[in-house]
Amino acid sequence: MILVKLFNIRELYREKYKEYIVGSQEIQKHSVYLVYGEVPSGEKREMAPNGHDEILFLLSGDAKLENKDIKMSLKKEQAIYISPDEAFAFIAMSDCKYIVAGTHTTTPHVH
Repeated sequence: MILVKLFNIRELYREKYKEYIVGSQEIQKHSVYLVYGEVPSGEKREMAPNGHDEILFLLSGDAKLENKDIKMSLKKEQAIYISPDEAFAFIAMSDCKYIVAGTHTTTPHVH
């Protein structure tokens, strides 16, 4: 059986995260998810996968990613891998749009 489902991203806003999320509620599976976010210039957000493997792709803008060990710049159309136990502050240096693709690891956890 082939299952294809269309999502209107703008209908999936989650205030708690300030992001649009296609996740387990939408696909009825707890395996993968997709996040779309917009961050105005000067705003800071926490990027913490909390037990998930994630790839962050910056669609537009410029940002800094920082934690106690790493400080890096991220430019338009660059992507980074974030391991399940890593966390960064995402600081928008200009208006940013990004996508996060994630998957659940084999480590059990609760949302």
